[in-house]
Amino acid sequence: MIKKILNYLEKDIKINYKFYIALILITLLFVIKLDYYIYSPGSLISLNDRIEVENAYKSEGSFNLTYVTVRNGTLFNMFMAWILPSWDIENVDEMRIEDENTEEIDARDKIYLKETSYDAIIAAFNEANLKYTIDKIDVTITYVYNEANTNLKAGDIIKSVNGVEITNYDSLGTEIDKHKENDKLDIKVLRDNKEVDCYAFLRKSEDRIVIGINLSEIKSITTNPKVNYIFKENESGSSRGLICALEIYNKITESDLTKGKVIAGTGSIDENGKVGAISGVKYKLKGAVSNKADVFIVPTKNYEEALKIKEENNYNITIIEADNLHNVIDKLNNL
Repeated sequence: MIKKILNYLEKDIKINYKFYIALILITLLFVIKLDYYIYSPGSLISLNDRIEVENAYKSEGSFNLTYVTVRNGTLFNMFMAWILPSWDIENVDEMRIEDENTEEIDARDKIYLKETSYDAIIAAFNEANLKYTIDKIDVTITYVYNEANTNLKAGDIIKSVNGVEITNYDSLGTEIDKHKENDKLDIKVLRDNKEVDCYAFLRKSEDRIVIGINLSEIKSITTNPKVNYIFKENESGSSRGLICALEIYNKITESDLTKGKVIAGTGSIDENGKVGAISGVKYKLKGAVSNKADVFIVPTKNYEEALKIKEENNYNITIIEADNLHNVIDKLNNL
């Protein structure tokens, strides 16, 4: 039976070999992934239903996230980027630390998403003079450098060092400062919801004693009114922080910052309301214009680039510079 099937396939391939060659080539176009991403303009994501606030004040307009559409660097997508002027080829090396793979980059960006999102809550409540409680802070590893002598992993939450509880960046720094180069630290971490014993030997870097890791603080917060994010599995990155803070502030205060406008923007934010630079401005601005946004808010470090792109393309949109949350709120109030 098997021999008959093989004989049939052999005859069929000989007769239809051109079809099979074409099928293989077409499959390779969509399957083979090169070490590149393809960037193009995205759309808008309204935060009206993505951030829930108890007893929220209503808005006539909307705050909207902007994003970059990112495609894998398949042969087909690379070819399309060569043809389409709005599609660009970006080397993965531009966004990786050392030899990270794309899965590790995505995991790191998901941690950044959580960090900036909960910092946005704090920044908004501070600006509105409303109380909140930080219940705990998870000091979370986002990257372990190749030179580090440790068995720590990205995603680990540091719980204690040499028996001392770690509650934030400062408590970890205080414990490290007690030691010298080549000292061994006994570290307990939470990994996949299980407590794991780890170690790290301290090393010297630019006159500082370090483990050789990057960290984020993921905060658990209790607020009144309650705030709830509705994330999607494919979402990541820190560039939503500013717009999330504005949406939350707008829902916990009586005055409507939107004034019926479609407001889009981008920028990371820390708990003090400071706005950080982002990448992909041209894609986000074009996406905002294409979706008829009235206002585009952009971090100070990206402001001149945004103005240049607006002028070159004759975009009909108001661009607001963002250095901190307080100043952005003032500018929106004065529009």
